[in-house]
Amino acid sequence: MAHEHAVSLRRSRAKLVEQRRVLAKRDGSSDRNEGFAERIIAIQAAIVATDTAIADEENEETPPTA
Repeated sequence: MAHEHAVSLRRSRAKLVEQRRVLAKRDGSSDRNEGFAERIIAIQAAIVATDTAIADEENEETPPTA
């Protein structure tokens, strides 16, 4: 079961990375400050949290050693 959760989390992470790239591209092509930096920071925080969740799921797949 943990494997399926890790797969879902990886898909979610990929979407977050794509959102970050789109915002960075928009921010780089605009002379106005439209709050892109704040949204990029929020997305990056979500990516870090997702990475932690993926690691947690992968650790659940490994049985503890006695």
